[in-house]
Amino acid sequence: MTFKNRVIAAMPLISLLLFLFAGLYLENWNLGWTFFLLIPLSIVLLTGKPLKRLSEVMPFISLIVFLWLGFGFELWHPGWAVFLLIPLVNILVDGKIPPRKLVGLLITGGYLAIGLVTDQWHPTWIIFLLIPIINTIFFPQQSAYVSMTRNSFKNRFKDIIINAKTSDDEDDL
Repeated sequence: MTFKNRVIAAMPLISLLLFLFAGLYLENWNLGWTFFLLIPLSIVLLTGKPLKRLSEVMPFISLIVFLWLGFGFELWHPGWAVFLLIPLVNILVDGKIPPRKLVGLLITGGYLAIGLVTDQWHPTWIIFLLIPIINTIFFPQQSAYVSMTRNSFKNRFKDIIINAKTSDDEDDL
């Protein structure tokens, strides 16, 4: 049995110990129950390729950290920032930043900077509309455009509707 498997096997007891410690000594049972989320997290992180797994479970990890900050320390407001780790970890694991993602990151960073400096969160959200505008103009996806002529529409209709019906009729025989 490898060390990783031993940690996975012991995680329910570790979670129970942390739950009881948080409840009995810290008198914070809400924080305590969140330690049981370590059980599925340990299974996911300790099996397979760790970096790829980290990228896949980052939403779950962010949720756990957010709940710990909120229930344990009443830090709900700044705690939401841990959700920004989700795209950052994905970018770091991939090792490259495509231009379309970079536009989204820059706009989000600009929104956060403007909001934190000026406290103008409400009207500033409109800058998120720049993401699809900039990406459509400067970084278009080739697969996003469908061109269909009259003949191609007729051929597709014939293949899908008429030929499918005749093959269904042959199945009845």
